[in-house]
Amino acid sequence: MDAIILNEGDYSMLSKYYNKDMARIPQEDLDTVNQGHIDKQKALPFTKVQQVIEAGYLEVENGFCSMGDGTGFAATKVFMKDVTLDMLDWWFNWHPLHDLRYAIWCPVGHNGISAKEPNAHLDNSGIELKIRNYNKTHYPDEGFNLEGHEVVGIHFKDPKDMGLDIKDTRVYVANVTRKIGFYKLPITTFIHVARVVEGGVEFRSRYYPRVYINKKREFKKCKLRLPNSLVESLARNNCLHSLIEYNNLGEILPHVYKEEAGKII
Repeated sequence: MDAIILNEGDYSMLSKYYNKDMARIPQEDLDTVNQGHIDKQKALPFTKVQQVIEAGYLEVENGFCSMGDGTGFAATKVFMKDVTLDMLDWWFNWHPLHDLRYAIWCPVGHNGISAKEPNAHLDNSGIELKIRNYNKTHYPDEGFNLEGHEVVGIHFKDPKDMGLDIKDTRVYVANVTRKIGFYKLPITTFIHVARVVEGGVEFRSRYYPRVYINKKREFKKCKLRLPNSLVESLARNNCLHSLIEYNNLGEILPHVYKEEAGKII
């Protein structure tokens, strides 16, 4: 695996984002999480995930629960002022190439990262930016509960292969796995849908603990079940972590993108 090296100037430019106060979560969204789990009947089942891409809004845009069948659900919606879809495409290719790039996204939860094929994310790869991250793998070291941390695998898919009609949006869908010995244990599947709204981008996410995408590109429940209380805890952590990191990303991204001139070299 080739290493991507930052020079001293890169460190000095990025350190200010690591040391700044993080963006605040809108109080209404934080209150929603703190009120506890939602009614599972209001959650979007993973079998209907296509609905996230459709126009309008769903009954639950922020919240979490256990689905009672061994799987979980979490939803978040974040407005990113002055962010564009091109910036997001750039971010998902730029940030996995160095620890500090990942850490500035969420300093309280992100420790480091690597990419399985780092050179495939560079501009000289010859791959169009908006599809460059498809079928790529990142290995972030992060703390989902903001206390402990571990390295997991994020295996991005091509949404079209999943039968997802992406229309005039950006869709990022992936399996998240934990490596145990020679095995990759599925943890969560997520889908992010970004769409242009007045003043920026609306970033809507759905997380499904104990769900994975199989080799046939189908969403399936994990065979190994966990207690519903534990699944609900995983879903809550997904919800809270998502609100923390994407609100902060929305605040820093226009500035980082401008300073890097939208290049990945």
